Amino acid sequence: MASLTSHLPAPAIEVLRSTRNASLWALSPVDAGLRRIQGRSALPPLPLRRHAGRASIFEAAALHMSDAIDRLGLLTPDANVLDAGCGAAAMALQWQSRMGPGFRYTGFDVHEPSIKWCTKHFAKDPRFTFVYADVSSAYGKATTPLDAFSFPVESESIDFELAKSLFTHLLPAEVEHYLAQTRRVLAPTGRALLTAFLFDDTDLLFQTPAFPFGDPGSAVRWRLQARPAAAIAYGRAYFTKLVEEAGLRIVTFEPGYWPGHDAVPLAQDYLIVTPS
Repeated sequence: MASLTSHLPAPAIEVLRSTRNASLWALSPVDAGLRRIQGRSALPPLPLRRHAGRASIFEAAALHMSDAIDRLGLLTPDANVLDAGCGAAAMALQWQSRMGPGFRYTGFDVHEPSIKWCTKHFAKDPRFTFVYADVSSAYGKATTPLDAFSFPVESESIDFELAKSLFTHLLPAEVEHYLAQTRRVLAPTGRALLTAFLFDDTDLLFQTPAFPFGDPGSAVRWRLQARPAAAIAYGRAYFTKLVEEAGLRIVTFEPGYWPGHDAVPLAQDYLIVTPS
């Protein structure tokens, strides 16, 4: 059953978000003081950590992803990496002390405050570059149309692309464009790790309690009625079709939310893709 929040109109959701953000900025000095005491001053401010998800698990979620990338053998110390939807540099902070001098990292995001913080924080490390994606989205004020946006790296230059919690916020046309850009930037032997919420769309009556909105039998469902981009789930067969149409192929699939009947999506599915 959908929660009351799920049914709120868009203006009410915006009021709640604005109130929350104002409260987080007001608490930032206290948070900064605590982080200094704990030896965690390198972390971004509280509101930026919360923008990427639950602030309490900002570090733990990044460490979990870093461990998974190591386990899957996706990253080398001298790789050319693209972090699509990098947020406030959760992964860059994980990799900064571990990677070699030949390591190159480019992160981009539509959230300009996060990119401003990242650029300032990593200013003395030439291995790391951050780019504000001036593209229209539910999370930014830009007006550049989606189809005019290109990932800010050269074609076939990326050894490893990470898209952590990115496709969980993209509508179908955006998914198609970002997959096409992924295919463009990956080197012939490059790989990308995409995370998503996928459910069983081979059964038209399959229920997704965590994502209650969308037409019956639809391969696209979302969590908040008035704000689909807040959290989107895709049918696995449909998402696989979009991947293949972009010129990519899935080489590894690790279930998290799949098959999608959980009432609370505690984990996302992992897809490793490479040029087909």
